[in-house]
Amino acid sequence: MTGKTHIAIGIAAALTISYGQPLENQSVIVLVSAISSLIPDLDHPKGKINQKILLVKNNFYRVSFYVLVGIVFTYLYYLSKLKFLLFLGIGSFLVGISSHRGFTHSIVGFLVSTTIVSLGKLDYGLDSIYSGFIIGYFLHIVADLFTSKGVKLFYPLNNKISFPITIKTNSKFEKILFRLLVIYCVWLLLIQVI
Repeated sequence: MTGKTHIAIGIAAALTISYGQPLENQSVIVLVSAISSLIPDLDHPKGKINQKILLVKNNFYRVSFYVLVGIVFTYLYYLSKLKFLLFLGIGSFLVGISSHRGFTHSIVGFLVSTTIVSLGKLDYGLDSIYSGFIIGYFLHIVADLFTSKGVKLFYPLNNKISFPITIKTNSKFEKILFRLLVIYCVWLLLIQVI
């Protein structure tokens, strides 16, 4: 799936789940869900987020960047003893060495990522951020299960898993799905205002 479809899925689900909550909570859940719906693609040099932060869009540079970030976070952990920095270091290192649709698209990657965010939630009371993160990240993996390439759901096992019904990335069907999700999001926003 394309990045914009992942974002649309994350926003639609977040708006649905947070429906009726105070505007502040709903805004945070939707924003974080939109961002976290792109995080699994950090394992690809041309993922939406990597297009913004990587100076060179190739796999060697991506690996070097995330391994270096992992080392920096681990060093900061040893200076401060803040657990989430250690998890960020480990997570960044694993993102760096992961192949596309590997670690970040797996159950293990999901659990590591949500643990990192959970530590922030416990320390700083960021419940809305945690909820939005889970929604976006989880649905990214589910959406990629509908692609013919599938995901390494049980990483480090090398088997790629996909659903029997698949959607070709950037196909006419995906474009229709994207438009329907946008219409649904606009409708949800309108019924809340009325």
